[in-house]
Amino acid sequence: MDDTVLNRRLLTEVVDSLGNAEVVATATGGEVALAKLDKLQVDLVLLDLGMPGLDGLETLRRIRQRHPGVSVIVTGGAQEDAADMPALVLGLGALDYIQRPRGADAGANRDKLREELLSPFRLARVRRSLHGPDAEPPPIVVPCPSPKPPPSCRPVLLSAPALPSAPQPTRIDVVAIGVSTGGPDALMELIPMLPADLAAPVLIVQHMPPSFTASLAEYLAGKSQIAVREAVEGEPILAGAVLIAPGGRHMVVRARVDAATGQPERIVGSSDAPPENSCRPSVDVLFRSVATHYAGNILAVVMTGMGNDGCEGVRAMKRQGCLCLTQSEDSCVVYGMPMAVDEAGLSDRRVPLRLLASQIIRAVKGDPAPWMEK
Repeated sequence: MDDTVLNRRLLTEVVDSLGNAEVVATATGGEVALAKLDKLQVDLVLLDLGMPGLDGLETLRRIRQRHPGVSVIVTGGAQEDAADMPALVLGLGALDYIQRPRGADAGANRDKLREELLSPFRLARVRRSLHGPDAEPPPIVVPCPSPKPPPSCRPVLLSAPALPSAPQPTRIDVVAIGVSTGGPDALMELIPMLPADLAAPVLIVQHMPPSFTASLAEYLAGKSQIAVREAVEGEPILAGAVLIAPGGRHMVVRARVDAATGQPERIVGSSDAPPENSCRPSVDVLFRSVATHYAGNILAVVMTGMGNDGCEGVRAMKRQGCLCLTQSEDSCVVYGMPMAVDEAGLSDRRVPLRLLASQIIRAVKGDPAPWMEK
């Protein structure tokens, strides 16, 4: 759906060149596109932001409402270069956001666009084959699109021998969050509810490819009282800040001695080590390093997402001493990662998304019964 004839032609040529895909219709604007979607069987929409009349963002909202089983890839041009645009469209449920090439060489532009569309097209095909045309909203693009396995293929978590756990902590020195599919929306509800003076740092792994996490952090920072930023190698980990793992790299906690004060401090580390659970960044990688460096004064939060990344990390933190919250099934886009923790018996409480912020605040404040609703 694009209002420019040349752009529509370019996109059509690229889609035709991908194979296993067919352009069934084009539209010059949002209203026309929505009308065609009501009549056609469509798996994937390429949606341009800069359309006359009903703009791309509003069209995206209406597609998600009226056709939740249709995947949407949003494309933008020079006029949509705002840094928060990728996070905004992903938060509205787009499968991916791609900036259209603007070079003078048409052939090079076509090749670059084709390369950028390959990955989200694969994700759209995976979703179609797994869930069919009437599935729930599609996954936000992540580097590890592993769906919740069917019961016959799930790891046998409940029958695994119980591991010794340390006592639950009486204080919280760090909040470690793992999230994947549906994460941007969930974080946009959670993070703005945290106070600027939260007495613990918040470390987040959101499964995302490079470049998107910086935009997500910037968008959240503009909506939140607490400081939010993409984590930078070597920066101190301090209370009152939310640090998001950079897309495409593992984030870990490291220790060093402050040169000025001679005191030990915890800092951000990053790694290009191989993916774990098909993910980089991986929640398990962060959680294991948190277990090593925080001596058990940990609050773990596992939120909406596919697969089981984070489960073994929670297990490692439980050995040290850890409180763990999992997002409740009814409030998840995909109840995969929280389900793995729940089924392993590692969650202290399943919490609806709307209550997660208040539970985190109460735990950090040292509430003696942080899981009791008031």
